[in-house]
Amino acid sequence: MHPAAPLRYDQSVDLRGETGPGARHRHAALIAAGAIFSIHFALLAGSLLDYRVTIDSAYHVAMARQWGLQGWVLWDQVNFGPRGRPNLQGPLFQAAIGALGRLLGGTGADYVLANAIAALTQWTAAVLTAAFFALQLQGEWAALFAVSLLSGAVFASSSFAVGIPSGWLFILAGWAIWFFVRRRLAACALASALAIYMHIAGFATAPLAIVVAAALTRRWREMAAVGVLVALLTAPYAIHVLSNLDWFSGAQGHPALLFDPMLDLLAAAAALMLLRRPRENVVLIAWLAAPMVWLAHDPCRLILQSALAGSVAAGVALERAMRRVHRRSAALFLGCAIVTGASVFPLGMPALAAEITWDMGLRYPRAIDWRRSAELAAELERAGLTRRLVADYQPALCPALAVFAPLSCEKGHWVEVQPRRDPADDLSASDKVYILPIPADDPVLAAMQARGWLTRHGGAEDSSIVTLAPQLAPAAIAPAAAALIDDDAGWLGRNAVNNTIGVGNWRSVISQGAARRREMALLAQRVRAGRIELACLLYADSLQRLDPAQAHRWRRAARGFGVIASFLSDGFAVDYISAARLAAFKADLRAAAAVRINPGAPQAQLLAALERALANITDTQSGMFAQRPAGNLFPWLEGVLERTG
Repeated sequence: MHPAAPLRYDQSVDLRGETGPGARHRHAALIAAGAIFSIHFALLAGSLLDYRVTIDSAYHVAMARQWGLQGWVLWDQVNFGPRGRPNLQGPLFQAAIGALGRLLGGTGADYVLANAIAALTQWTAAVLTAAFFALQLQGEWAALFAVSLLSGAVFASSSFAVGIPSGWLFILAGWAIWFFVRRRLAACALASALAIYMHIAGFATAPLAIVVAAALTRRWREMAAVGVLVALLTAPYAIHVLSNLDWFSGAQGHPALLFDPMLDLLAAAAALMLLRRPRENVVLIAWLAAPMVWLAHDPCRLILQSALAGSVAAGVALERAMRRVHRRSAALFLGCAIVTGASVFPLGMPALAAEITWDMGLRYPRAIDWRRSAELAAELERAGLTRRLVADYQPALCPALAVFAPLSCEKGHWVEVQPRRDPADDLSASDKVYILPIPADDPVLAAMQARGWLTRHGGAEDSSIVTLAPQLAPAAIAPAAAALIDDDAGWLGRNAVNNTIGVGNWRSVISQGAARRREMALLAQRVRAGRIELACLLYADSLQRLDPAQAHRWRRAARGFGVIASFLSDGFAVDYISAARLAAFKADLRAAAAVRINPGAPQAQLLAALERALANITDTQSGMFAQRPAGNLFPWLEGVLERTG
């Protein structure tokens, strides 16, 4: 084996010499970095049996279960049933969780635990990657800064701790660049191929990373060699994607735009400093530049996960700044102050607070309640309903049930891939099984079951499993449905509050009592939206034989109000709706409640009013299914502005 070629680039200023400020404390810096890492790791590991996840995890774990059962999954039977869709997401992440879940026992709980282990592994890899690159590019203090900034920033740290495939893409892109700069081309190609197999966006991100590194180092032949190797390694996946390009919809689900002020500001300043001498900072410049392809698709994800490279850049810049401080005591004080601030108060909520409160039992906001999902899946199996298409009130949540039972969901998660014409849209309301955001003991459900309009099949604490009786009579349904919509739309139009965490209700993330009061308030409006969903479904069922096109519109409106029930109550939907959108929605609902009802005629005017309200709050004017609007971009700032006037 040949020794690695010495670096000709990234020749950074070094604090390791005996003359540098803080040089005598470099070992203490590494010990401190290890201690910070260990504290966060212990807090995260302490919650493995009830681990914090994101809404994306429902989709990935459901697909991982399919990998565990089948061994190879080219077709997604869980989402967008009954036809399904090609499985075009990077297979490696799902396959790894599937293999581990099968090894652990193969139950739904085993796949959930496997996902938690994979998530903790990803967070560990991200923090250790930041530490390694900062140490190699600059020194011990840079590593300490990088570790404290990344692990202490609640949103950036959590984006890796929840364990989603894009996190591995940002990690592996850095390693691909590192290997390229060191002329380890086989390792570079392998890291690039792994990035692609982890996430479909790797097809753009990984090549760009190598192109930028090649442009800065002028190693075009080596770039070509890496490109050939990567093309060969990823050919099976690339062929599968290319043969199914027509399934890409152009729809998109938008996460909230979240900032970690201290980390983001320092990373931006460091990037500007590094750009002044790009050929001396190849690894960092290429690592920061490669993910910029996400600007065209998901800038919110870019801001969160590019913080990995940003933390290294900030660490390098901060150590160089320490070297310019002539008084050693002042340099050490500055360094310790930055590390303490990054860990305890990074100009925003620290990750330590979220990790500690979660371990103490304050598990809010919770994206997915796996216990509740298991209960609902068990109820579906007990009622013999697993062979029917399941329509959850929030389609992105249905895959969480599919982790525990063999289900096919109407619509589903990762809306970027979906059929142009969905056969589920042509099924009548009575052909599906519904998970409604209404408690099983709700009096409205009891009254409708007493009339023979629906059948309850159990449920969980806040949700019910319902099937509808076929061929309902419009003359009986129309006045009851319209009255229910009038009552609940009017209530929401007057009383709905936003599902947000801001200046006005920050105690709900640190106080059990405040969190419970907040949950009860959100549950009340969730039930109201759920009743509107139910009314729309019943009316759609009654119109199926007389006017299938109108019935389809009512079913679509029903799904919209189910999604709104989620947006107004669920933990994963915090800050999904801006205050301006909610105010407009409430005004639209008040207008809908004021529509005059003619029991003997189709409720066309009422339907139009409901459709207008849904289109304005969710941006769903087109026929393509999308999970959510662009969202509440600056929730904390918005809360301050609301309180000040």
